[in-house]
Amino acid sequence: MAEQLIISVSGMRGIVGDNLTASVATDYGCAFGTFLEESCAGQKERLSVCVGRDSRPSGQKLLSVVAEGLCAVGVDVIDLGVVTTPGVGIMLRELGCAGGVVVTASHNPGQYNGIKLLLGNGVAPPSDAAEQIKQYFFDKRFGLVDSSDCGKVTSDEQTDTTHVAKVLGIVDRGAIAVKEFKVVLDSVNGAGGRGTKKMLAKLGCEVSAINDEPTGLFAHEPEPTAENLRGLCEIVKTKGAEVGFAQDPDADRLAIVDENGNYIGEEYSLALAAQYIFGKRTGRAATNLSTSRMIDDIAERAGGQVIRTAVGEANVAAAMLEHDCI
Repeated sequence: MAEQLIISVSGMRGIVGDNLTASVATDYGCAFGTFLEESCAGQKERLSVCVGRDSRPSGQKLLSVVAEGLCAVGVDVIDLGVVTTPGVGIMLRELGCAGGVVVTASHNPGQYNGIKLLLGNGVAPPSDAAEQIKQYFFDKRFGLVDSSDCGKVTSDEQTDTTHVAKVLGIVDRGAIAVKEFKVVLDSVNGAGGRGTKKMLAKLGCEVSAINDEPTGLFAHEPEPTAENLRGLCEIVKTKGAEVGFAQDPDADRLAIVDENGNYIGEEYSLALAAQYIFGKRTGRAATNLSTSRMIDDIAERAGGQVIRTAVGEANVAAAMLEHDCI
């Protein structure tokens, strides 16, 4: 039985050439552009949307047809090329865009691709907005414009540079550089290798990069789980590195391997990050209902509070904004 196209608060995902076709992607671009035009009614300037993609071979075609849909409803498109999902969120705010689109299937196998939507604040649409976009898509409710009013496509190649600069601006660069850490980086032939290598080099790290060419032909299963990262664990031990980092194809997931070649799961990665932040200040943190109670214990010791949400990035992001999370 053929798989069905998945449309959720996270966007659209399917098998390219099967249920995710060029016409489907164009229509989804039209639906998103129409939603943005209606949401920004009264704004005098023409709306623009940043569009980026991970390295999957199908991504270039999908990006072009999504851009076609956006332009058809009068929205300008800024093509960022092969970039990370967080990079699109950063650039849409940097360039003053009304929204963003990432052509990616995240950690799913190579036959899949998808279309992830971001609003002007850099996060996924809340559930009510996502439902409205979905309905526009099914109803083919598109605000098509005359050819003279169609959007235009331009390009911007500054995503990595901008992203790295923002990271370096919030970390203690000197404290890291003096350690001269040996790092092994596995980017699974996705979008994250180029920018991450640049960032680690500026932090004074000695980087051994594997699977860093953005071919989209994944060297192993792309989800950064312990089973899929056995090779990275061995290389960390062989090279005597202090740490190994593994990304998924669009680099919005990170797995850590310690100096002994032990995989550190995402529950512990989150706990380590929370411990660092709560060690500096107290406040609220948001996480979904599937996360362990480690973060609650860390927050409680710091006099903080954890807000629990339904599973889904959009739900966590909405709670962060609503509760002014740290």
